[in-house]
Amino acid sequence: MLSICIAIHNWDVNRLVNDLTAQADKLDVPYEILLLDDASDYEYQKKNAQLDFLENVTYLQSYINMGRSLVRNTLASKAQYPYLLFMDCDATVTHRDFLKKYMAALPAPVIVGGCEYRKRRPRKECILRWRYGIEREQVPAEIRNQRPNTSFSTFNFLIEKRVFDIVKFDESLQDYGHEDTLFGLDLLDKNIIIKHIDNPLRHDGIFSTQLFLERTQVAINNLLIILEKGHQREALVENIRLLKTYRQLRKWHLCGLYRFLYRIFKKMILKNLHSKKPSIRYFDFYKLEFLCEKRPII
Repeated sequence: MLSICIAIHNWDVNRLVNDLTAQADKLDVPYEILLLDDASDYEYQKKNAQLDFLENVTYLQSYINMGRSLVRNTLASKAQYPYLLFMDCDATVTHRDFLKKYMAALPAPVIVGGCEYRKRRPRKECILRWRYGIEREQVPAEIRNQRPNTSFSTFNFLIEKRVFDIVKFDESLQDYGHEDTLFGLDLLDKNIIIKHIDNPLRHDGIFSTQLFLERTQVAINNLLIILEKGHQREALVENIRLLKTYRQLRKWHLCGLYRFLYRIFKKMILKNLHSKKPSIRYFDFYKLEFLCEKRPII
């Protein structure tokens, strides 16, 4: 009945898989755990390949980087059961009834469980990513259900296989960022409303501020690719605050002024983002300046 699908890239998933197996064995339903390694370094391939010997676990290996969309579509195509539970490889199960809660929430076409972060502050160079997760991603289901399809995240969600076969992820999007935003809007376009519940996994993939800023630029570039394709264009602008703010600046011919002011305060903003107490508002300024630099027509 349940296919648990995990895409892996440079992460040891042994603990995650063993915890899921322990819970799944207690469910009175057939299950499988599908692992697809997306061109990880050899040390991670070696650690994770041994999971293939576990009952109900299948380990697959790709030696070329497939990207976030294709790897999830591939996992879905190989799943044999009617419900697919997707999660990121850097997740940790922190609740003993995690799988049981998902089963209790059925039937529903799509269910998002949410995410949580450690309460303890990480080392200084990783604080921005951690704080962003706490303030922007660790959101109760009651709030996420107010705008269900624009609160979609691929980190931890369950979907009917028949629904996934209708929508799927856009495989032309190979880089990091906003493929989940588009997926949520595509579901809405099919009149499929996402159900949010409080059933989080802990997100442990907290990387450095420098890498987070670099990946943010990649995500914005990916978002611009989506906009250029024209698919869900207006829905994206209306539901992504960054795009909506940029459109207003462009409408009032203020992008140049904004960039001028940003350059004046750039050193202060970057210093803050790399500090022990980074401001998420300054991070918003950083993203908006990068978008203004690109000058897309929206």
